[in-house]
Amino acid sequence: MERIKSFYLPQLHNGESANFHHESLEQLEKSDPSILGVSEQILAYHSVCEGLDRAIDVYMSSDLSIESTRRDGIRVRAYSAFKAYVKVYLNDENEEIVEAAEHVIAIIRSMEREHGNPVSLGLVKGSTALLSLLRNLEPYSADIERIGATARLKKLAEANQSFIDLQFERYTEKSEKPSGDVKAARAEADAIYKDIVNRINAQILLTPNEAFTPYVKTQNAIIDRYRLIVAQRKGRATK
Repeated sequence: MERIKSFYLPQLHNGESANFHHESLEQLEKSDPSILGVSEQILAYHSVCEGLDRAIDVYMSSDLSIESTRRDGIRVRAYSAFKAYVKVYLNDENEEIVEAAEHVIAIIRSMEREHGNPVSLGLVKGSTALLSLLRNLEPYSADIERIGATARLKKLAEANQSFIDLQFERYTEKSEKPSGDVKAARAEADAIYKDIVNRINAQILLTPNEAFTPYVKTQNAIIDRYRLIVAQRKGRATK
């Protein structure tokens, strides 16, 4: 029996993401919740979709939004590069270098357990996580130097501070407006959508029922359409 297709939601642009979630929510609300077995999740999904709309409205009204996104992207890439660099030295032939890398990666993993991975966190939480990481790495400067990661860590610190400085400027100038964190709102909507899909697919696998078919076919058609949008956009970018 056909199940709901997987789809990597972070590849969507903000407007595309909002439209995808609203279309998906509309199909869920048209279906019989008692059959789908996700009544509570639909209510939560409705709430986060409204939150996503509000966040995007604030984001679009900010003159600094584009620059904010750009700087967040820089610090996310700097974090990923620093983490990947450290992991390479976990397999070095030199035991001292391995030990140094283990110290650093332990701090990184501790931060991710406490705060989450900065790559997928919202803007404010991302700043908090990286500040915590930088603070906890201070006693390990010798280990960081031993594996040659000092420059990369400095780049990460500078990128995070650059983002924080812009946010301070943004909130000072726009203090009369409520703050909107599109990244966090998107992550929340994506998570609830994924939970709904997993629940429905599990039911289809365990208790196949043709009553699921109309909803699944419609949702997969939505997914196929947005896949095409992404593919066409990537094709234009390549050209």
